[in-house]
Amino acid sequence: ALNIGTKIVKGQIELVSDFPILKVGDKVSPSAAVLLGKLNIKPFEYGMEVSQVFQDGTVFDAAVLDMSDSMLIQKFLAGVANMAALSREIGIPTQAGLPHMFGNAFRNVASLVSDIDFTFKEVKDVKKFLENPDAFVAAAAAAQPR
Repeated sequence: ALNIGTKIVKGQIELVSDFPILKVGDKVSPSAAVLLGKLNIKPFEYGMEVSQVFQDGTVFDAAVLDMSDSMLIQKFLAGVANMAALSREIGIPTQAGLPHMFGNAFRNVASLVSDIDFTFKEVKDVKKFLENPDAFVAAAAAAQPR
């Protein structure tokens, strides 16, 4: 039933021309399966194509599994930022929250020493700004591109 051109030569069946029995993605017909079995050819590969994902009572499209490396890194960094914010808010020091804690500590120290005579190298620019904020506004306006 496959309509393959054949001829008999010296008691054996020969194919007259090349004949593709299957193409990628085609379903195997019963007659093609019998012919492939007689030729001892097993071109079958079994697999599964995910169309939907079920998790915790929710069904998602399979596209949720197609995440790029940059997307994973972005999600991870957002989680780190959330962890740092939470740890800062509840007062538990973590490695992710330490830069923010030091920055806030510096701001607190700078605000404490802004009105007194005590100074140190890191707070000199802050004191200059507080003494004459107009000079910094003019310098910032001049530095911006037009």
